[in-house]
Amino acid sequence: MSEELFWAHLARNLDRHAAAFPGAAGLCVRDLTTGQSVAVHADEVFPAASSIKIHILAHLLERAEAGQLDLGRRVAIDDPVRVAGSGVLAYLDDTEELSVRDVAVLMIIVSDNTATNLCIDWATMDGVNAMVRNLGLLQTTLRRKMQDHPAALRGDENVSTPAELVRFLEILYRAEGVSPYVCAETLKILKKPKRGYLAPGLPQDVVLANKPGGMDRVRCDAGIVYLPRRPYAICVMTKYGPVDRTAQEGFIAEAARAVHEHMTTLDVTSPYGQGVPAAFLADARKA
Repeated sequence: MSEELFWAHLARNLDRHAAAFPGAAGLCVRDLTTGQSVAVHADEVFPAASSIKIHILAHLLERAEAGQLDLGRRVAIDDPVRVAGSGVLAYLDDTEELSVRDVAVLMIIVSDNTATNLCIDWATMDGVNAMVRNLGLLQTTLRRKMQDHPAALRGDENVSTPAELVRFLEILYRAEGVSPYVCAETLKILKKPKRGYLAPGLPQDVVLANKPGGMDRVRCDAGIVYLPRRPYAICVMTKYGPVDRTAQEGFIAEAARAVHEHMTTLDVTSPYGQGVPAAFLADARKA
């Protein structure tokens, strides 16, 4: 109960921040220790951009665990499968052979569109969507491959909400409804270094498992920030953004900074808000 005023202050701060964004924005934050959360337009449906790749990765790993897919199998990356846009595989001159696992890693760390479309083929759209529905995520939907512009123009967009992305991250963190192997492997890959929009608002040494996404006038980043005592999940999404993409990316970074300051305070204080000496905290963590 004693934290309620502190959480209310964060909620007001984030609500003002979202209202000042020159477009449409939503965000959700959940303390993974207590379950306390803050939501601003968190049930609004946004284009998920490349953040949908978290769900693709998780179901790909589900299929691998079920013996339906060999992560070590080598696949040829050549012109017939290459897709332009983000990533590196479309711009290589020679045929390369990569394992299925390495293709999945490229989908996450450089948001490679060629890798993503291969992963969608292996995971299947129906399989990904069945997984998220079984987990109670009703708004998150994979509808098209990367760079399928006709589908995008028809409105067949890959979508989610800030609340559902945070919920999926919580599922992965707690291994609820998804096997411990799939959750651990998904988060292991999400922790790999990448350029994103949350990270500029966070300390460089913090552990972050995330997947950003960006399209014209759309930005999104969703991740888990691993504070020692108060890890938390966060998702910030925008649409109808200004032409200057730096404004959208800066908005996400500033939201991340405000949330992290709040969560860092909780991480180093008692239930009544008193600062706890670092030595005591270290002893508690060892215990």
